[in-house]
Amino acid sequence: MKIAGVIAEYNPFHNGHRYQIEQIKKELSDAPLVVAMSGNFLQRGEPACFDKWTRAGEALQNGADLVVEVPVAACMQPADRFAFGGVNALSSLGVTDLFFGAEHAEYDFKKYAELVADVHGDFKKYDQSYAASFQQAIAQKIGHSVDQPNDLLALSYAKQSLLMKDELELHPVQRIQAGYHDTTFGDNSKIASATAIRTSVASGARSQIDRVVPEATANDLKKSQFVSWNDFWPDLHYLLLSQSVNSLGKIYGMAEGIEYRLKDCAQKMPYDATFDEWIKLVKNKRFTYTRLSRLACSCLLGIKSDEIEAYNENPYVRVLGFNERGRDVLHLAKKRDEIDIFAKVGQDDRKKRLELDYRAGKIYQLKNGCEQDLKRAPLRFY
Repeated sequence: MKIAGVIAEYNPFHNGHRYQIEQIKKELSDAPLVVAMSGNFLQRGEPACFDKWTRAGEALQNGADLVVEVPVAACMQPADRFAFGGVNALSSLGVTDLFFGAEHAEYDFKKYAELVADVHGDFKKYDQSYAASFQQAIAQKIGHSVDQPNDLLALSYAKQSLLMKDELELHPVQRIQAGYHDTTFGDNSKIASATAIRTSVASGARSQIDRVVPEATANDLKKSQFVSWNDFWPDLHYLLLSQSVNSLGKIYGMAEGIEYRLKDCAQKMPYDATFDEWIKLVKNKRFTYTRLSRLACSCLLGIKSDEIEAYNENPYVRVLGFNERGRDVLHLAKKRDEIDIFAKVGQDDRKKRLELDYRAGKIYQLKNGCEQDLKRAPLRFY
């Protein structure tokens, strides 16, 4: 039985995502589609614009059959480990074919993954970030650079697929019309990047958004709380000012004494500063903006290394929503018994296995006012 899978953020769900799902349905018309989606905090180091339930609902209304949450412990790790969280979840749920957006769909990502399976960057190059060093090492093996955001994630997915018991068949889908970092809408185009959509919402220029998002997302933009880093900046600013450097040093991802710089720059920020102003002051050659943003999330959520390791050693998924076809996939997955599947968060779960996800949900809830975990059952679209 063929089952299609996608790893996504949907921040928010837009017409480009709907186009991808349409391409999947054309290629595997009879296969159910499983989406492994980041929760309320994303791998690129930012809070999601809508909570995980809202975004899962948008996906289910636009072709997804089952949406599961990639736990926050996976989302706060570098691309390779995030890829493990997503690919492992999909493989354990029975997915056979992995689809992903790419700036260069013509690349043979499986071949590239085989070539760079053992490639690592050089931490000793203090005049550049680890990411830049890693990309240079990849280019030397492959013969050209692979430096576009979706291409890099695609390569990480391909590398993780090679490690799975049942290797996934890979299907790159060409990204069309809008680049990942584009901040404006093209003339009369019905596709725009998530970055452009978030920028327009933040600036109050919403007049063009309806033409680049499905109806479900347009409705959510009218009624749901739209969240950004600036909503959380006062909380992070207070935390950086109030915590000792020793305490900050215990946060997952701290390295090379960066905690001193985080705190020092926070102390220089005026009361009306923004998150972007702070992170631009923190930025140096060794740390990319994405890595610093993930560090900021880890600080905000109080994530410790042992919480990350606990997830890596014993991964799991949380069910966010499904329809009848998705329900059938879940039944088969439970018979396979390859990964722990949580449909609800009980009192014991929030104190043990799901404590970090529960904590992240409560912190996100401070900004949108919606309970994220306790007594939340999966969405059902029948």
